Amino acid sequence: TADGGYIIAGRTESFGAGGWDAYLVKIDGEGNEEWYQTFGGEGRDAAWTVQQTTDGGYIITGFTMSFGAGSSDVYLVKTDGEGNEEWYQTFGDEAYDAAYAGQQTADGGYIIAGVTTSFGAGNSDVYLVKTDGEGNEEWYRTFGGEETDEARSVQQTADGGYIIAGLTTSYGAGNYDVYLVKTDEEGNEEWFRTFGGEENDQAYAVQQTADGGYVIAGLTMAYGSKGWDAYLVKTDEKGD
Repeated sequence: TADGGYIIAGRTESFGAGGWDAYLVKIDGEGNEEWYQTFGGEGRDAAWTVQQTTDGGYIITGFTMSFGAGSSDVYLVKTDGEGNEEWYQTFGDEAYDAAYAGQQTADGGYIIAGVTTSFGAGNSDVYLVKTDGEGNEEWYRTFGGEETDEARSVQQTADGGYIIAGLTTSYGAGNYDVYLVKTDEEGNEEWFRTFGGEENDQAYAVQQTADGGYVIAGLTMAYGSKGWDAYLVKTDEKGD
């Protein structure tokens, strides 16, 4: 964080209102706890990612079974600098929807990526939601085919678009493959790529690099020891 400490997000069964609650912990630079907060209701609620925002607060993304329209919905929580909730929003419909990644965008809004079984073409699809600064939905997009497709990471790119990384069984060479999708600033797909072999390959993080390309980190069972290995893929700006 800006003060040299750290912010941690996850879930807790020890504190809070329900079976699981989103758990936010602030520590100083030596790892000493300064405060914690919980978010959620009587159902299962969890956070997957957290980022400090330009106003010194925090944005948390995850899923909620306490609020929203369906069995699980994307859960977006904004806090102040002490972790006090300022607002929350949910996204999704009657089936399973969840967020695995999110960040503040250049316009002060937020971009959220995860999975939806409420919308899209297949069993599950990549779910990309763009909001304004108050968490109100501006648009959403889905990506994928007839099988399983999910996002694990999203980042706004230098051209104002987005790069998404996750997994797919709709496309590619094998069981699961790394799924890389590039969109424009409105979330319209510009291209996608897959990486991996005949076994299980998945991405958990993506970042644009200084040369305009991308670096992807995840796991592979197709290469390496044939167990699980860390999988690092570097691409050019076209995803090749």
